[in-house]
Formats: sequence, structure tokens, C-alpha cells
Amino acid sequence: MVKKTRNAAMAAFVLYCGLMLWLLFARQPNPAEVPFPVYIRAHVNLRPFRTIQLFSRLLVPPVREYLVRIAIRNLLGNILLFTPLGIFLPVLFPPLRKFFRTLLSVTFIITIIELCQLALMVGSCDIDDLILNVSGAALGYGLYRLFILLRRKLD
Repeated sequence: MVKKTRNAAMAAFVLYCGLMLWLLFARQPNPAEVPFPVYIRAHVNLRPFRTIQLFSRLLVPPVREYLVRIAIRNLLGNILLFTPLGIFLPVLFPPLRKFFRTLLSVTFIITIIELCQLALMVGSCDIDDLILNVSGAALGYGLYRLFILLRRKLD
């Protein structure tokens, strides 16, 4: 990669990381001073597909517009916000150009994020967030590979 292009990609990645940190952690932590055990019961989901299923049910009739917006924002937002990660990692870090390595790295990163949210009592710690975020990064990796294939065809 040309040095200018790599520097621009790294700058975009740093901006993306800053934006994601702000989105994930800038919320008011535990405003009601809820005790940690109570917070855990209310904000931790370790059962896969539970939250996804709950939000998916909001998308079928009878439809309430405001609930549909919440469901779409949660489901698509968790996918689309991590799609760039699946592009940036293989572009900027050559050892992560293999799908499995990228997916493993993304899974590790998102697990750390979810555990930090739990420790800081910001947002929720949800296995479904991990599933949706990794899916988004896998989509990003697919877009990265598609771009590589198209570039080779054009050369």
C-alpha cells in the first residue's frame, strides 16, 4: 500500500475507533446508583439470540412505529457499526488478512468492549451484541475481499 494511502487509512481507523469509544462509553454510567448485583440482573444477557429474538418480534404485526425504530436501530446498528472494523483490520494489519484471524481478533475486541461496559456499568453486556457485532465485522471482511477480487480483475 502506498504510504499516503496507508496513512489516510490509519487516520480514518483512529477516527473510527474514537467515534466507537464515544458511542459505546460516553453514556452516563449508572445514573441511579444502582448496586452492581442489581445492575447485572437488569443489563446482562448471556443467553444467545434472546435479545435478537425480542427485537425481531417487534418487527412483525401489530407494528408500533417507535418500537420498530428501536428494533432496527439495535439490530442493524450493532451490525453496521462494526462493519468498518472488518475492513480496517485486514487493510491495515497484514497478519489479519485471513478471515479466521480477523474474526478471532474482532471477537476478542468486542468481548473486551462488552466486559468494559459491564465493569463501568454503561449500556448492557449482551452476548447478542457480540453475535451482531461479529456478524457486522464479517460483512466488512466480505466487502474487503470483494474489493480485492474486483481490483485484481481490473488489473
